[in-house]
Amino acid sequence: MKIDKIKKMKPKTIIKSIVYVAFLAGLVWFVFVEGESETADISTPAVPSVPEVEDVPVETPDVPVEDAPPVVEISDDALGEALEEANELPLVIPEKQATLNNHHFLVENASFELYLKEENLSLILRDKTTGALMYSTVDAPVGGNESWTNFMQSGVVLEYLVGTNIVTYRADMYSENPDVTVTPTPDGFTATIYYPELEIGFDLAVTLTNEGITAFVDKASIIEESDRYKMASLYVYPFLGHSLLGERDGYMMIPDGAGALINLTDKDGKYSQPYTANIYGDNAGVDDPFVLSLFNYMDPFNDTENVLAPVFGMVHTDTAIGYLGIIEEGQYSARVEAYPNGAILPYNWITTKYIYRQVYNQPTSQDTGTMVVRQRDRNDFNIKVNYQFVTEEAANYLGLAKTYRNYLLEGGYLEQKDEAFKLRVDLLGAEIEQGLIFKKIVPMTTYQEAYDILADMKRKGMEDILSVYKGWNDKGLYGGMPIRKVNAEDELSDGLNLTRLLSDLEAIDVPMYLYHDGLRINLEELGTTRQKVMKKFNKRTHDEAVHGKVYQAFNYLHPSATATVMEEMLTRYHDASIDRVLISGISNTLFSYSEGNREFDRISTKNYYQPVIEAYSEQLNLLLEQPFSYLWNETEAMIDMPVRSSNYVFTDEEIPFLALTLKGSVPMYSEYVNFQANQAAYFLQLIEQGVLPSFLITEESPAHLMNTNSSHIYSSEYARYEEMMGDYYHHIKAVYSQTAGAMIDDYVRQGQVTKVSYDNGVHVYINYSESELNMDSETIAAMSYKVVND
Repeated sequence: MKIDKIKKMKPKTIIKSIVYVAFLAGLVWFVFVEGESETADISTPAVPSVPEVEDVPVETPDVPVEDAPPVVEISDDALGEALEEANELPLVIPEKQATLNNHHFLVENASFELYLKEENLSLILRDKTTGALMYSTVDAPVGGNESWTNFMQSGVVLEYLVGTNIVTYRADMYSENPDVTVTPTPDGFTATIYYPELEIGFDLAVTLTNEGITAFVDKASIIEESDRYKMASLYVYPFLGHSLLGERDGYMMIPDGAGALINLTDKDGKYSQPYTANIYGDNAGVDDPFVLSLFNYMDPFNDTENVLAPVFGMVHTDTAIGYLGIIEEGQYSARVEAYPNGAILPYNWITTKYIYRQVYNQPTSQDTGTMVVRQRDRNDFNIKVNYQFVTEEAANYLGLAKTYRNYLLEGGYLEQKDEAFKLRVDLLGAEIEQGLIFKKIVPMTTYQEAYDILADMKRKGMEDILSVYKGWNDKGLYGGMPIRKVNAEDELSDGLNLTRLLSDLEAIDVPMYLYHDGLRINLEELGTTRQKVMKKFNKRTHDEAVHGKVYQAFNYLHPSATATVMEEMLTRYHDASIDRVLISGISNTLFSYSEGNREFDRISTKNYYQPVIEAYSEQLNLLLEQPFSYLWNETEAMIDMPVRSSNYVFTDEEIPFLALTLKGSVPMYSEYVNFQANQAAYFLQLIEQGVLPSFLITEESPAHLMNTNSSHIYSSEYARYEEMMGDYYHHIKAVYSQTAGAMIDDYVRQGQVTKVSYDNGVHVYINYSESELNMDSETIAAMSYKVVND
């Protein structure tokens, strides 16, 4: 039929069509091939030159919140009265009291006193050195909304579900008539809480420690005796450290990416939504992704950063007291929530929400129709949050980071690793593009070319290199998932095979790690497989939409299948004499899943992944891609560590919380320098945070990737980056060699100049301004840095 139509076309029409197609082909060639070959250098006084790349739009995302409650309306008179009452509330008490604001003295130690109001389990903590107080509830809440009033006055708040209704209801220390029995203990108390009408109960144990307060809910104490009422979530001391509007000086610390602050200033009602993020990332087994508008199958927004560590903080700088909340148990089913004033209430407050049950969309037919249902089984976990307080000079975000650092090192959750300088150079081997009939391999960096690139860098003075080889396997980076055999891609063999490449690089002292995604499976390539795939709570297979040029979506392996495949591969790596692997996917993804009629929470997934990664760590040299904190002890270095936050509209300042915590303990490698919108500023951030640079390099022009799933790689050719990598190498190595193994002891920002002081006496000044600036007695050139030794 189509051939007949062509025969009937006029010759003039055919000629026009051919000319039009030729014009389009020429335009594509010019944009993607010729554009790649042009180079332009941007030079600054002390920053390495970088190739010019396209400006990448940086979005300032708001935070979508499901079913966010409406903002509570408050009259000016009521607000004025509340401010007066808040100002009358003592912030510092010089000596111990028998009763403090209706709270009775309970217990003390060398550092703190703890006061308790039994009716609502409210706490007041007093620092014995300074007399500074920290309140856990609002004494006289603003507004006439009874539900929120009770919430603000309660030490514990339960959210529950009724029948098949998906709306959550609240039971606090005033509503639903709880029976509360408080039993003092030598260092705190235990409260038994039971709601007779709901037939739900649990025990809360609060302990005063040398560092602050620990709150604990034992899962064995939870009672759910009703078929109608079920626990949904629990808040434990959600208003600890709260403040009203801008009455206090200080900030909330959120664990977004590298870290960020929300100041306790009056926000003038600008923000209607809070920060809310799952610890350890989204839960693909339950959470439905938010639908973004797509243009030509491309996501126009930057991805938000994961929460890599289960921490949050509050600091009152006016009275020099604050705390770091460390979630020791329950973090796999928890969400950090931070409310700037105006987001529902006129208060600033930060907390953790512990999730026992969620609701999700259940399809009712193969094609259309869904209904929202609730999770059947309660997530199985204890709650334990350790509030470690900082006071006096330590009452700042550096103090919070030092607190977390000490917690990790002293608890054995992080061991100090060798911090020797190495430049990370990742190489992309093979990709796949769709041909007219069949898919075909696109070789970007063959084995011989990989050796030549790294050997050339060594000859040019870049002695210390660490390399990761992506797409080394059969069918390349995305076509060969999961990797089940040590089968190298034949199209990459050009006189040198994979085994010889690895041994030849070892001979010139360049460690190369093979990239291994342990999470994903490409069902389009496999067709049929014996491997189980992950199914969500709604019993549908999870599709990870990637909107690629070849593959539109990938699936996740069932956690048990991941464990089986990875264990088999560990043996095969040994048999092939491969002892360096980088694991991705399972290092920074956790999800709930279903199997038959059973539901499994994220702890079940973690319990499959963690032993596998520990086995790799014990038997091989292992790197982990942006690992969650429970795996920090298993990697030789942190790969793709964020140096920024997600840039939410309500954050007031980005801070390098992760770097302040980890520098001096473990090497940290950045995300790829190639794809940073402002490379000059990014370079200075690496200097400031002690993070090592990373590059993604190919021998071939990335124009060859335009029809692959790696079409987002727009600048990677070695010929364009060899000079820039040399500049980064020598500049950052010169600084890093003076700070390796040293921890950050002080961190000061003064306008656009930052001073980072290490415990070995080295000071690094960074100037982000376009003009020369002074700090202390030092002059720092524009967009530059300066290293000073005591």
